[in-house]
Amino acid sequence: ITPGCPGLWNDAQEAAWRRIVEFVHQRSDAKIGIQLGHSGAKGSTQRGWDAIDHPLPADGPEANWPLVSALPQQYLPGISAWAREITRAEMEVVRDEFVASTERAAAAGFDWLELHCAHGYLLSSFLSPLTNQRTDGYGGSLANRLRYPLELFAAMRQAWPAHLPMSVRISAHDWVEGGITPADA
Repeated sequence: ITPGCPGLWNDAQEAAWRRIVEFVHQRSDAKIGIQLGHSGAKGSTQRGWDAIDHPLPADGPEANWPLVSALPQQYLPGISAWAREITRAEMEVVRDEFVASTERAAAAGFDWLELHCAHGYLLSSFLSPLTNQRTDGYGGSLANRLRYPLELFAAMRQAWPAHLPMSVRISAHDWVEGGITPADA
């Protein structure tokens, strides 16, 4: 979401996470999990202690990066940068990036993996009928809105060790008429 958020998309991050996981495993019987997500329209914002949910500057060392979502949207109307609709080709790239991060999480020694599909993140934008009004096979019915997150989950599950648990975090209610309901969840 911000330049200060942790990640798992390069060797240095994997090595840093491995040190943390090994520290936990060496000092306790505790299990340690990791949550992987894509910020979607919620991203490219300032750190929480600067101006939470407000966009990064247009230029400079920590400039705005392009945002994608199920459809064009602003996370905070009138404040956030606009996300554009993610293309099918970009959806495949994002899927492959999730798989690569999943492989890094396994290599770092995590005991559990959670796919983040909630709170305005990219995958949440596919699940909610409020933010997903696509006219292709990824919009419309609940089954279609689930299609992309399920594709990601299946690809990640193939990369994640079979003996280790994997879960999904969702927003179970949009609290807005026409949004996700507990029955959808």
